[in-house]
Amino acid sequence: MEFAAHIWNVYIANILDILILTYIFYRILLIIKGTRTIQIVIGLIVLVAVTIIARDVLHLQTLSWLMGKFWLAAVVILAVVFQAEIRYALAKIGSKLFSLGTKIKSNFISEIVEAASEMSRIRMGALIVIERDMGLKNYTETGIKIDAKITHELLLSIFNTKAPIHDGAVIIKDERIEAAGCVLPISTEIEVKHLGTRHRAGIGLSALTDAIVIVVSEETGNISICVDGKIETVSKENLSEKLTNKYTAKAIL
Repeated sequence: MEFAAHIWNVYIANILDILILTYIFYRILLIIKGTRTIQIVIGLIVLVAVTIIARDVLHLQTLSWLMGKFWLAAVVILAVVFQAEIRYALAKIGSKLFSLGTKIKSNFISEIVEAASEMSRIRMGALIVIERDMGLKNYTETGIKIDAKITHELLLSIFNTKAPIHDGAVIIKDERIEAAGCVLPISTEIEVKHLGTRHRAGIGLSALTDAIVIVVSEETGNISICVDGKIETVSKENLSEKLTNKYTAKAIL
């Protein structure tokens, strides 16, 4: 018994500790990868280096005192700076813990593909959001309640330029059109400043939630898919396969 406890304390517990910490840091890196958050992390590393050098190497008393005061408030500062990322991470973990997986119960994707292909052909702008595990109630409440079966005719009608809600987004929940004319958060990332409002809205929402966003460009007719804050232009031929794979994919915790 003592030998087993010794093995646990000396070897297994330490290995488990390292593995858990490694996994936590890995997930954090996945969340902040490719976002401006990584720049903030680099800035924090620089501040840590400045603090150590000022205190232990150069012995600069005033600077050391100021940096010490800064780190006392660092927890609150970090909570404010990373509030979006923290909220996203917690929501994603919670949604996956209670999710039973995503299964396609109808041909709703084929209706979306048909509508997007037609809108691409006639260059009709569109913004279609597919909810997955994380709820989008905050965003559906900004639009008009629809709660209708998905058809390509209905989608074309909603995004017709004569429709009063054509500028907003359609949000799909449980394979039904939940709401239309919804307002989405616009991405402020410098890398996407050159993109239009629809594309930046798609990137912005997908960066904060696990939703899939389909964007049809009014200027070029190109079809793009936004997932995890990334945007990818896809062809009409590959749209169905891309959507199906992303909708049914299970995120790994």
